[in-house]
Amino acid sequence: MISLTMSEIASATQGRLVGADISIKQVSTDSRNISAGDLFIALKGPNFDGHQFISDVVQQGAVAVVVEQAQPQCTVPQLVVADTKLALGALGALVKAKLSLKSVAVTGSVGKTTVKEMMAAILSRIGNVLATAGNFNNEIGVPLTLLRLEPQHNYAVMELGANHLGEIAYTTSLVKPDVAMITNVGAAHLEGFGDLFGVARAKGEIYTGLSEQGLAIVPLDSEFHSYWLQRLTHLRVQTFSAEQVADFYAENIVLDSNGCAGFTMHTPNGQCFIQLVLPGRHNVANALAAAAATLGLGASLTDVQLGLAAMKPVKGRINVNQPRPGLRIIDDTYNANSESVKAATDLLASYAGTRILVLGDMGELGPDARLYHEEVGAYAKQAGINHLFTLGVLSQNASELFHAQGAHFSSRSQLVAKLAPFLTGTAEVSILVKGSRSARMELVVQDLLERCQQETDAC
Repeated sequence: MISLTMSEIASATQGRLVGADISIKQVSTDSRNISAGDLFIALKGPNFDGHQFISDVVQQGAVAVVVEQAQPQCTVPQLVVADTKLALGALGALVKAKLSLKSVAVTGSVGKTTVKEMMAAILSRIGNVLATAGNFNNEIGVPLTLLRLEPQHNYAVMELGANHLGEIAYTTSLVKPDVAMITNVGAAHLEGFGDLFGVARAKGEIYTGLSEQGLAIVPLDSEFHSYWLQRLTHLRVQTFSAEQVADFYAENIVLDSNGCAGFTMHTPNGQCFIQLVLPGRHNVANALAAAAATLGLGASLTDVQLGLAAMKPVKGRINVNQPRPGLRIIDDTYNANSESVKAATDLLASYAGTRILVLGDMGELGPDARLYHEEVGAYAKQAGINHLFTLGVLSQNASELFHAQGAHFSSRSQLVAKLAPFLTGTAEVSILVKGSRSARMELVVQDLLERCQQETDAC
């Protein structure tokens, strides 16, 4: 973070400074993680109130605090504001505004984290990049990411998520991106949006942060592309598609033996061959989106080629483990909704041998959650998946469609025991493990890999 005085922060947050006008270079919102010299912002939530820990954070080395009510016993400078969460956002926006850099913001129901990593890999070839870490993509995480910006950064790659209308409108107003994009829209966080159109409206808020010189990237394969395009007539717009002609589109898509796509990418700047190192045909669209955004920020086609070729797998996103010849255990457990399960199922279907989908519950899908689970089960059956094993409550609707070739389990140990016979021998077997964050399906992957290691050690 750049150095700011308390008076500068007070001006940006419309707060009242009580105490000395000291300089700040570090911010924390977590009373359990305070370093000497921190400015502590006392956030409030349904189950916590940072104001209760003011004396603790001062003892740990905080040199100033941002609060909603003045703390009479506080011995360090205080900034009293109407809303500490909004003050955090204003502080993040202030840091971004003081720096000369380009920024891109991405959202979408599926693919936004992968596209973020693709863009960071490409832009790192031409400058110093700060990208959103982990799931810091909400109204708290976005300003905390902006606070990490330093003068040496040339690019900020920001992921924006939401579980209710208005959240992305707020975070994009803090970022003020030069380029904004939606990867796609699917059945994710429906509890907060009501239906798919509600999701499309929420994702479309990302474009409101663009200036008149900004660039909007729109997914032409989304059923909502016309809705967004009608609202972007005042901006520069480029489209991308893995299925049809667009500003950025793919031709001659071929998957190699690992499920990684190679294709010819057509762009307004010319065409080139792209070889992806991340498995899955769905990553073609992700690569096109990343190319559109980064070319708009000054990258070249060569930068796109080499950046995508240097991509490292994102933890929990199509991580292919091969504990023995012929056996693949595919860890796609970071999160799940119906669209991402279908995309991962397509990859699984591309492999030879026995193909097993292991599915945990998909969360936040609203009153039709069981229908969405049944839908992905039907999709897997039609795709030629041999077995579907489920864990949880809602996912049982999916495995029931497989009859004798499917099974539902109430415990992880039972599920792993069912999978154990597939782990040994020489037959070609691919096991895809998928589920929402709340399902903790990464523990299934961990158990399977440990069992494989035990088998190896016993030989």
